[in-house]
Amino acid sequence: KVIAVSNAMHNALIEVGCSKEKLIINPYGPHPDYDQLNLDDKNDNIIAVGRHTYKKAPYLTILAFQKVLKVIPYLKLKMVGDGELFDVSKNLVKSLGLENEVFLLGGLERAQIIEELQSSFLFVQHSIVAYNGDSEGTPVGIIEAMAAGLPVVSTRHAGIPDVVIEGETGLLVNENQIDEMANQIIYLAKNRDKAREMGLKGKFRISSTFSFEKHIETLNNLINAE
Repeated sequence: KVIAVSNAMHNALIEVGCSKEKLIINPYGPHPDYDQLNLDDKNDNIIAVGRHTYKKAPYLTILAFQKVLKVIPYLKLKMVGDGELFDVSKNLVKSLGLENEVFLLGGLERAQIIEELQSSFLFVQHSIVAYNGDSEGTPVGIIEAMAAGLPVVSTRHAGIPDVVIEGETGLLVNENQIDEMANQIIYLAKNRDKAREMGLKGKFRISSTFSFEKHIETLNNLINAE
């Protein structure tokens, strides 16, 4: 069997010649700790969790957030993760004068990430197809954030639309559209009841459809199949 973690990956594998009969779609499941998180979303913190790589385009998230601050200047953006573009992100934050609004936290352990998620009201990620063709599968950061009960603003990219139901568990924008992303962030920042409703729906979606137990069960069934 060949395991794909999203419908987009499933279709791409068929295009390059993989037998459809061999393919199994099995997206990741979040660690159970995320589902146990007690969310305190009465704050002004937005969080992004992911490596600073070309396909995650952290610089586009920062540029979108700069536009958000022109409308809601008291919001804060916390970015968890390191990677090849970390210095680029750091220099961008400094050049834009956003050191007091954007906090680059580097790589953190799970318990620390959970603490940061717990004190945020919104998760953001601006994934794109990199120039070398690299793209996401189904980003585990988004799955974990939804398991924690956070609404998501992200892009219509790879497996993200498989997880985030537009208008129900989050809001999606086209790749590279930072104005559009800024507008969606502003909408949820100004409509906290809607954000909270989306977060709760997202939490239920992950527990019912993308659980860690379901992910492992599928793998075990494949391994044990005669």
